[in-house]
Amino acid sequence: MVGKQKHRYTLYYVNARGRAEPIRLVLHYLGAEFDDTRMEMDDLKAVIEKKAPMKQAPFIEVDGGKLVLCQTTAICRYLAKSIQPELWLAGATKTLSAKCDMVVEGMYDIYNDVMRYNYEKDATVKEELSQRYWDKGKLRLEFLERILETSKGDYFLGKKLHWCDLFVFGNMGSMLDVDNRMFSATPHMRKFYLRMRNLPELKPYIQKYWPKPEFNS
Repeated sequence: MVGKQKHRYTLYYVNARGRAEPIRLVLHYLGAEFDDTRMEMDDLKAVIEKKAPMKQAPFIEVDGGKLVLCQTTAICRYLAKSIQPELWLAGATKTLSAKCDMVVEGMYDIYNDVMRYNYEKDATVKEELSQRYWDKGKLRLEFLERILETSKGDYFLGKKLHWCDLFVFGNMGSMLDVDNRMFSATPHMRKFYLRMRNLPELKPYIQKYWPKPEFNS
């Protein structure tokens, strides 16, 4: 980050990517210094009970608790608007902002279905969830693929990166851990994923915490 950082940030989550990863990516891309507090689940539960507004993680403290926010999308949007606002990471116009949110919500629908499938223990229910995320996810992935294909740049909204790009990228990483076939029919999203991995603002963090990319057809 250029210049002195105005605020201090502490992000709380388990030692995994999951729902905290898009937040981490926004912070890293913007060059913000933050305390990436990764805890064992039992320890995190105690902190959640004491500090988290909705008794869930991830959540973020600003300036030692003067502001506490939860919900991944709300945190990402806040950071995108607050840190280096001159970059317009949340969109320079109402239209771009709405399109950014549309991409995020579409991707989050897919991510949530995949995670429900991943954590389900009952084999019968798991099979039903598998069919759901393939059917529902296919439609949304095709939609996101078309946006990238017709974009006039490397990102979802053109030549300029927005927080929706970081959000989609972070979720793609987690989803590939569950099923590396997810993006077999979306070549533009695959290229996008590999391109995002090599952004200079993200690459050191990615190399430290992410596995190597693997796609299966």
